[in-house]
Amino acid sequence: MSDREVLYVNGRWVVPEEARLSPLDRGFTLADGVFETMVARGGDVFRLSDHLERLRQGASLLEIPLPAQEQLSAAILETLRRNDLPRSVVRLTLTRGVDTGRGLAVAGDASPTVVIRVTPHRAPETLPPGLRVVVAAARRNEASPLSRVKSLGYTEGVLARLEAHRAGADDAVFLNTAGRLACGTSSNLFLVQDGVLLTPPIEEGALPGIARRTILDLAVALGFSVVEQPLPSKALESAQEAFVTNVVTGPIPVVAVAGYPLSGGRAGPSTERLWRAYGDRAGY
Repeated sequence: MSDREVLYVNGRWVVPEEARLSPLDRGFTLADGVFETMVARGGDVFRLSDHLERLRQGASLLEIPLPAQEQLSAAILETLRRNDLPRSVVRLTLTRGVDTGRGLAVAGDASPTVVIRVTPHRAPETLPPGLRVVVAAARRNEASPLSRVKSLGYTEGVLARLEAHRAGADDAVFLNTAGRLACGTSSNLFLVQDGVLLTPPIEEGALPGIARRTILDLAVALGFSVVEQPLPSKALESAQEAFVTNVVTGPIPVVAVAGYPLSGGRAGPSTERLWRAYGDRAGY
């Protein structure tokens, strides 16, 4: 295990206090960029190719030039090697860089900024106790192409978390502009009702999450009936079980909605089963 954290910044490996980024970088001034958060065990990144493909799609949407996948993959693996952690979270940030365009205008002469950071991953050894959630006041715009990429602009999620904390909850769930369930602040949402696993489709404003895809694959393999369909907001309150997912945490049960217990205030059996299967698949 390395004594000091090492970052990758635009082709160089540096310790944090030596890292240099321009204050004019559009990632800083305009949140003009995309990112991926991954988990690794040693030098093995869970579903690395899927993460890099989603990064490519986001960069393509924003018209940000992206280094070759092989180059990014090599940079990630070398950053993991230099930090030498048994389990880690890998954050790759891509911005448009410093552009001579004024305001929002894109001159097209920027060199993209790439930063890779590796930090310890403390994977849960037992199923987390669960989240108390509220429904956020803000709405997720399912018509926006940005709802399908991991852009740097996460302010709505930050506001929703603050709203949840003020209400004595842990997290928030977004509805879309039609008033239907979309996702969590940094997660995908799943419900269990009468033995059926339900989740909003991507078209409803849900991010195409890597953990989401993994859970859907595992659920089919385990014999669950799986349905992706639009879900009214009341479906969350009446669900027998609910959980949220992202790659860092895996599945986390939702045990209360707006102060009212869900699933008896604890994780249900389907959530526990999928949590175990996900941990085995992801190497937790």
